[in-house]
Amino acid sequence: MPALRGKAAVPIALALLLTACLATPTGDPSRSTPGGSGASTSSADVPEPSAGAESESPIETSSPATASAARSATALATPSTSPAWPTPGSCRSGARVIDASPQTLYSVPAAGNEMALTFDMGGRLDPAIQIMNLLIASGVCATIFPTGAMSQTAQGGQVLAIIRAHPELFEVGNHTMHHCDLVRGGLGSPTTAPCATGGAPSASFTRAELTDSAAILRAATGQDPAPYWRPPYGSFNGAVLAAAASVGYPKTLMWSIDTIDWKPVADGGPTASQIAANVVDHAAGGSVVLMHLGGYNTLDALRSMIPALRARGMLLTSVSDLLDGH
Repeated sequence: MPALRGKAAVPIALALLLTACLATPTGDPSRSTPGGSGASTSSADVPEPSAGAESESPIETSSPATASAARSATALATPSTSPAWPTPGSCRSGARVIDASPQTLYSVPAAGNEMALTFDMGGRLDPAIQIMNLLIASGVCATIFPTGAMSQTAQGGQVLAIIRAHPELFEVGNHTMHHCDLVRGGLGSPTTAPCATGGAPSASFTRAELTDSAAILRAATGQDPAPYWRPPYGSFNGAVLAAAASVGYPKTLMWSIDTIDWKPVADGGPTASQIAANVVDHAAGGSVVLMHLGGYNTLDALRSMIPALRARGMLLTSVSDLLDGH
């Protein structure tokens, strides 16, 4: 694209042509018992706990302000002019936390006006590619938590290829291999068989769930998901945390805003406007938002959520950026 500076007398026709060229494109934009990102072998998802189930004294937490998805939708203001946001390549530091101290994080209050949009990939994936394309078109950084099993599906592989192509926008965390409940055992996605442990999984089982998934994520994205991981169903305890830390995952990423987007409206789940209102109403510096690449109304919610958050001065970034320097 020709430089415009120093051209004092550009013909009107050329100026109009350049203006058109510079126009910003618009983007195209689980537990059949409780589960978050994972879907059971049936088509219906069920709730993910808003905090670590049966957790044994999480080492570091910020009190979650998990909001109800049944909250009434509020009007989302659309700014008259587009607010500025970081251009691709500058919206994330790209520096993963190297501090190995164990932390269970729900939010990072010292992060100023930054907040993290995070997406689990452990169940249905129908709108996943469209969601990723919308994030790219909007210049939104995000942290994606895929499971190894879903990464091996056709759609999951496409998502990971997009992450690999856009490391300036996306980073990965580990969501285990099979999305099993690591405290009670059972569940899982897309099949329950690997999770049939007959009770609480052993430490070696938990370690393998993380290392097996990590190998797939590294090969497909070029990124090492360590040290970030998110326990399936938000279910963890002290033994699970210790097992995760022993294989390089001391940073347990939970959330402060739960969109409950895995639940369809027909089953009492939120509409797109309710999801967006939930996030915008509760957004604060350091918030960590839980969404799903298979969320039923997530795509439409993001279309209004992103400009509304930016109109409030929020910087949508990655978990690494939230933690960088805080």
